[in-house]
Amino acid sequence: MVLRSVASRLALGVLLGSALVLVVTGGLMLTHTREQILDQTEQQAAAVSGWAATRIQGRLDNVSRVAQVLAGILATRRDEAPAVIRDTLAVNPELVDITAAFIPRDTSAPRPVDAPVARRAIDGRLSMGSRLDDPEVYWTSPWFVRGLNCERGCWQAPFHSVGRTDTLVGYSVAIPGKDLPVIGVADATISIDWLQKLLGELNKPKHASAFVVDADGVFLAHDWASYVGTRGSKPFREALSAGTNPVRITPEMGGRVSEPVWVYFVKIPGTTWTFGLTMPEREVFADLRRTYYVDILLGLLALAGVSLIALVITRRLMAPLGVLSDRAEDVARGHLDFPLPKLRRRDEVGRLTRAFDQMRHQLAGHIDTAKQTAREQERMASELEIARQIQLALIPEPHWLAADGRVEVHAALRPASAVGGDLYTYFTLGARHVCVMVGDVSDKGIPAALFMARTITLARTLATHARSPSEILGALNLELCKGNDTCMFVTLLCGVVETETGLLSLASAGHEQPVLHAGGSATLVDVETGPALGLDREARYPVRVLTLLGGDTVLMYTDGVSEAHADNQRLYGTHAILDSVARIDEGAAPEAYVEGVLGDVDAYVDGAPAYDDIALLALTWHESGAAGVRFDAVAHS
Repeated sequence: MVLRSVASRLALGVLLGSALVLVVTGGLMLTHTREQILDQTEQQAAAVSGWAATRIQGRLDNVSRVAQVLAGILATRRDEAPAVIRDTLAVNPELVDITAAFIPRDTSAPRPVDAPVARRAIDGRLSMGSRLDDPEVYWTSPWFVRGLNCERGCWQAPFHSVGRTDTLVGYSVAIPGKDLPVIGVADATISIDWLQKLLGELNKPKHASAFVVDADGVFLAHDWASYVGTRGSKPFREALSAGTNPVRITPEMGGRVSEPVWVYFVKIPGTTWTFGLTMPEREVFADLRRTYYVDILLGLLALAGVSLIALVITRRLMAPLGVLSDRAEDVARGHLDFPLPKLRRRDEVGRLTRAFDQMRHQLAGHIDTAKQTAREQERMASELEIARQIQLALIPEPHWLAADGRVEVHAALRPASAVGGDLYTYFTLGARHVCVMVGDVSDKGIPAALFMARTITLARTLATHARSPSEILGALNLELCKGNDTCMFVTLLCGVVETETGLLSLASAGHEQPVLHAGGSATLVDVETGPALGLDREARYPVRVLTLLGGDTVLMYTDGVSEAHADNQRLYGTHAILDSVARIDEGAAPEAYVEGVLGDVDAYVDGAPAYDDIALLALTWHESGAAGVRFDAVAHS
């Protein structure tokens, strides 16, 4: 029910559309901000790592310089090596021990002075010793061999010394000889516990862990003390070896972490060591998540506010439309008398309201006009019906049989509208003649009906004083020409039959030729025709005389029969009339001719509306004693 209103649907659409925009833009902003945070974190980690690496490098550079200077001195003062290394250790308190290990002149009888070592105890006391006391032979040990190959110095692997708990690492430099390239190794050892302290002093990002790792991935120092001396995970070592920086390591990758972390590396110059920072991804994006959740909450509140405002504004704007909808339903129910809200707005709603009000008044006017027109049409229909009744009253009954039974007439009149201009009539002329007429008035409707009524009335009156069809038509023509300013006319076929002999006289005023059905065949009676009645005062109408034999029938018709047509516009035609008449049994009643032709015409038009009025009249001569030779002649008046 709520969503049936346009305002509610619009507010919901605004809410859903804005939510979609918020989700899309929020996702894009989250991705962009995430990348920015990663860049900022990387820069912050690089700054911390670089500062720490610089400090470590400075400390290690002091040790390497001591070893390099010492190697240069021992190159020419081998015999003074014990004193030199003791004095050097005394002035460099950060050193744990210094070794001057020479290649023994006789490996089978090495001397302590070949590998003197000066040591600093935990309490700071100095002591002298010899590498000959080491568990393994020093000149074959890895650190010595590696030192011989470090002409410019190198850092040894971290190790633990007997009697010390801290981790030591030595810097070895090859001692050049006079006759040989190298004659020994000068090694300065320091404790790397200071690295652990240095990591603790760093101003690291919150939740970050610092570490120093050698080239093999062994942690030399780590904020997590349990990691010191252990090797990093496989993905950690692979990233360290490949120089990938930063790298994301997850538990699923085999990392020694409980959650995804980001690791940042910085090489320490002059060494194979690397300083690094490890930051949990959850902590890296913690601020971003909080900011995103707050933004989403604010965005939802803003969407709710915008939707509420849109709902209120839309309801206010659409309120007149709701009234118009109710009034439109009133109009559909036929109620046009109702008040409309008075709006002075010039927007679409105001224009629609004013247009609706104007349309309502125009519709009311049209309805009044339609009602008046309907009443007028009803009155016209009533008048037409009266006119139809009057017109039908002017024509005789469809069927007539002479008292002696010799002449039988059957006719039909079928107007295309309420009234028409076609006509038929028949009447007796004295005791020995019967006059029959079929006519067609020009035009249709009321004028044609009135002209038809005038024609029939005049014809019945004038025929009583005439001797032949020619005289009837001539007299009728003169009367119809009087005052015929509208130039209306009527075609008329007039026949007069003698009831004793069957002699039929025919005269035509521009009418269709009649059909004679005699001896089982149908033929057109060639009647010379004059002009239509009402146009020419001087018109003459020749007479065609023929004798009807027993069973002969003459069919008279108007052009509504011959010109009947359906949608294909092909006329029914005279040949079709002849064919229709020929199929009627000889000696049939005239009603059979009228009904047969009308039935064939109806079948031909196949339900199409009538194009013109139809009038049919069939006259049958029943005198069987008149069989003999047919008399056929033409007489001119």
